[in-house]
Amino acid sequence: MDQVTPEAMSGTQPSGWSLSGAEGKPDDNGLSPHLAAVQAAREKLGRDLDTLNSEVRAQMGQTAEKTVWKIAATGAGVVAGLIARKSLMAAWRAARKTNPPTNPAARDTAWGEALAWTLATSIGVGIARLVATRGVAGAWEKATGNLPPGLKDVSA
Repeated sequence: MDQVTPEAMSGTQPSGWSLSGAEGKPDDNGLSPHLAAVQAAREKLGRDLDTLNSEVRAQMGQTAEKTVWKIAATGAGVVAGLIARKSLMAAWRAARKTNPPTNPAARDTAWGEALAWTLATSIGVGIARLVATRGVAGAWEKATGNLPPGLKDVSA
């Protein structure tokens, strides 16, 4: 089998094509403007990816902060509501010498008793949740130096 050498193939390559250009520099096959554009696009893509990366990390931090705040506020509200309800039940028993209605909407519960229990639990649990949430917000602000996510300072 005959060997094909670059010298033997001279003249068989398309115009503008060679393995090496003049003066020992590799031939860019006329792609110099395109190579410069590709390099510029790569650099811009790198900068854009760096920007996107920092934005995503910042957003993830904010999302995590919001999640922690929601868990803390909800947990404090639930615990405060349970404590308030137990306290209200004890106060009802002490004042009325009967158990509070288990279902104020039931037909066998007197209207006055149903309204009194509903009003007492609504106000008591609502206030307890408010106090708990404000307490957690104060602790959050003391620990982080910032208000919790979603709360803004309206005192200014």
